[in-house]
Amino acid sequence: MRFLIPFIACTSIVLAHEDNSELIFGRFFDGEDGWNFHEHVDYESRYASEGRDALDGDSLFSGTFEAGWNALSAGIWYAKSPNQSYDELQLSTALSWVWKDLECYMSYTHLRFPQDGGHDHEIGAGVSWAGLPGEVALGVDAYYSFDADGTFIVTALSREFELNDRLQLTPAVVFGVNQGYVTDGHDGANHFELRLGGAYSFTEALALTAHLSYNLAIDRDAARFSGDELLRNFLHVGVGLAYEF
Repeated sequence: MRFLIPFIACTSIVLAHEDNSELIFGRFFDGEDGWNFHEHVDYESRYASEGRDALDGDSLFSGTFEAGWNALSAGIWYAKSPNQSYDELQLSTALSWVWKDLECYMSYTHLRFPQDGGHDHEIGAGVSWAGLPGEVALGVDAYYSFDADGTFIVTALSREFELNDRLQLTPAVVFGVNQGYVTDGHDGANHFELRLGGAYSFTEALALTAHLSYNLAIDRDAARFSGDELLRNFLHVGVGLAYEF
């Protein structure tokens, strides 16, 4: 299950996951010279991963620390469910760059699952383009799992609205495709997600983030594919605090 790459790789279309707060399609950090650091603490009502309700309705708490220097970044993400015996650790590093209206990144993530000793390695890449009419941004993320020998691809359209100096809202539509990443799930079109993210800045360094999302399963066939059992239609929400220094 992959969470940190989009989390640290992009300015969130919600918040995350997500990043951040988290999720999809922005550039790593600010692209400015010198060091910068970010911390996040988040609560998710469900662990939405590859269109699946990964913890079968249970929630997830997570904490993140990220460090960036120019186009390089690295981060650690740890998450634990208060409802069941599940925790996950991700260590990521990434390189990003900007060219005109394009923002691109490449990343590596090491995943650990302490409860069963499992681990994985993933590489990812993404690009976003802010040149669509109406200030709509188009983003594409792809990430490959060495353990599964498969790839998951996410495409999103998003639009940021600055309601005032402190409050931002970002609606987005997300489309996911499984190509062997979820090994026991069906390949091809996987899910849609309708997402509304928001961020309220208390100061230049501290912000409250939140999202409301609805996941729509595509071509679910749990009778043939056991990995489709948790691929469902479900509503999930998240809230967090983000601090930058």
